[in-house]
Amino acid sequence: MRANRILARPVTGLTLCLLLSSCAQPLGNGPVDWDHGARRGRVLEMLDAGAAASLVQACVPGTALQERYAKVRYRGARLHHTVVATLPDGVAVGTGDEVELRPARCDEGRLARVERVLPPRVVHAEGP
Repeated sequence: MRANRILARPVTGLTLCLLLSSCAQPLGNGPVDWDHGARRGRVLEMLDAGAAASLVQACVPGTALQERYAKVRYRGARLHHTVVATLPDGVAVGTGDEVELRPARCDEGRLARVERVLPPRVVHAEGP
């Protein structure tokens, strides 16, 4: 009888942790379209067409080069990945910005692309 009570506490705690973790939202500074494959990434550097040409052609041979690219680091399922992504027209992106990224699908002929710049993180000041 005592063994059942000892075992019941960890099982109850584990069940509670699983239930609470299913309600958790991804951390960050804005919603990202996770359901359609988007990821949160950070711009490492800006590239011109010449610097990005070999990486773009390796993914999708014969594609026309654009003028603006960014090297972006994002987290996949378990690993961090660094990709060259196309930038949308009219969007001001700088080094260090957090962006919503659509990862490349080279087998489908699709390059990685930045969808938008995410708003800056809100830092809450602690009270006195």
